[in-house]
Amino acid sequence: MFPCRSVRSGLPRRGRARTAAVAISLVTAAVLALPSGRTAVAAAPTTPAVPAAPAAPVADPGYRPPVEGVIIDHFRAPPTPYAAGNRGLDYLTAPLTPVRATAAGEVIFAGPVAGALHVTVRHPDGLRSSYSFLAAVVVTAGQRVAGGAVLGWTGEVFHFGVRTPDGTYLDPEALFGRRREVHLVPGGDDGAPPASRADEGASLRGVVQDRLGPLAAALGHARGHGVAPADVLHRLRLLGHYAVELTPAVHELRVVRGIGAAVHAEQPCTPPDQAPPRPVGRRILVEVAGIGSTSEQAAVSRVDAAAFGYAPGDVVRFSYAGGRVPGAAPAPDLADLPVRPYDADDSQRDLADAARDLRRLLADIAARVPGVPVDVVAHSQGGVVARLALGDGAAGADPGGAGARSVRHVVTLGTPHRGAPAATAVDLVTGDPGGAAALDAGRRRLGLPLDPAAPSGRQLSEVSPVLADLAGSPLPPGVQLTSIGARGDLVVPAGSTATAGAGRDTVVALTGPHAHDDLPGSPAATREVALALAGAPPTCRSLASITADVVLADGIAWAEAAGAAAAGGVAAGTPP
Repeated sequence: MFPCRSVRSGLPRRGRARTAAVAISLVTAAVLALPSGRTAVAAAPTTPAVPAAPAAPVADPGYRPPVEGVIIDHFRAPPTPYAAGNRGLDYLTAPLTPVRATAAGEVIFAGPVAGALHVTVRHPDGLRSSYSFLAAVVVTAGQRVAGGAVLGWTGEVFHFGVRTPDGTYLDPEALFGRRREVHLVPGGDDGAPPASRADEGASLRGVVQDRLGPLAAALGHARGHGVAPADVLHRLRLLGHYAVELTPAVHELRVVRGIGAAVHAEQPCTPPDQAPPRPVGRRILVEVAGIGSTSEQAAVSRVDAAAFGYAPGDVVRFSYAGGRVPGAAPAPDLADLPVRPYDADDSQRDLADAARDLRRLLADIAARVPGVPVDVVAHSQGGVVARLALGDGAAGADPGGAGARSVRHVVTLGTPHRGAPAATAVDLVTGDPGGAAALDAGRRRLGLPLDPAAPSGRQLSEVSPVLADLAGSPLPPGVQLTSIGARGDLVVPAGSTATAGAGRDTVVALTGPHAHDDLPGSPAATREVALALAGAPPTCRSLASITADVVLADGIAWAEAAGAAAAGGVAAGTPP
């Protein structure tokens, strides 16, 4: 299904592992957030080594660096065997960079220690090289490897160490013939050569305990360049996101779980041959368009309002400039609603501002037609705006309280409730001219209207704090949320339209390069909107249809993440 070898996932565990994982990520985040993105941290002054350090072994010319990357923290001898220092080298690498054996040898350890993945290789001259804080491992203990063989892939900051047969750590750069005289440090096992998994784990725990050394150095360097903590943390979220999205095992697990969740959510459902009930009585429809739309052109206008029983004068389209858009004559009691045209730039302003204007429009409608139910049908970004407008606290706030209380249904079409990969790509390459140019060429081919400089682009990112807050913000009581995605949507993959339990989710079998814009007017989506507005569950889907929906949507997300990572300079790391 996806290109993958058997790997052991290096995703962070809870508890003790969380501290180590956050520290590792923060190092990379801090350094990559710098203006150049590649500035190395100056080596900390070397602390005097413990007395009587033994002589270094003769360097083997076959030894070579295990990764391509910048050393951000050099070997630093701790003052005592159990004090903090740096028992090796810390490299700044792109997530999922291949890690290769520094020389031929036998793998004597491969697995987790203190929540992080490590590999240890014993070489013919007796030296032991260790590779720490990996995202995935592809070797096992007892396996013989050649120099340069792939052992696994990096997380963010990768640690490389070397020990003598008696467990003494030495400066790895001496093996490469690059730096100062070797400094030796007694190992964590008091000189006894590691003979078991437990002993090897004990030795590697010292490496884990050293983790705060490069963290402090990198954060200090970031502060020296005027990098704000919020930017560092946001870069952390981006790197963590792509480290996960570029791991094949994650997608395989996501597909399995996605199919299971969709099958479970099929109960109850509406049989395909059962016509949607038609609501009775007057209702108002408010349409909210997506990013890049204008007063004159918006995919949401393709929604067949007449098929749902709305009178032409009771259909109001929200304007991103405030009020409603110019168009067909409204009903007499809605004729005095503010009318304002808007352009594509207006649709890409701050989502909180757009939500505030939508709340005001809903309040104006409620004041003019009190007691008349209002339904909201939104496309793409419009669904996020609608949820923000009606979210936690909106019902009791002015001016949107009365309007929020009048809403009965919110139906979203192709809305990135979990963020859009294209928006995450914009977020990733912000400030990188080369990456931005590559992304711009790609979005033009797909017809994407994202402006990297506009606020809403980053707010629709998969690591957006706006969407994170939205996920925990319930709609007012009595409002039913339904999300409809398209199987082959290239702009917002169907997996991104899930509401994380906040509403009913379904996917229609619509594919093609224009599936995102075609969704609102498609017959399949029209049926699902009618069911949602009538309060009926989505159409039943077969297991084959569910499987196709999940597999294709996840494949699109995988491809877009890999493309964005390439544009942003993050190694895709797909196993060979």
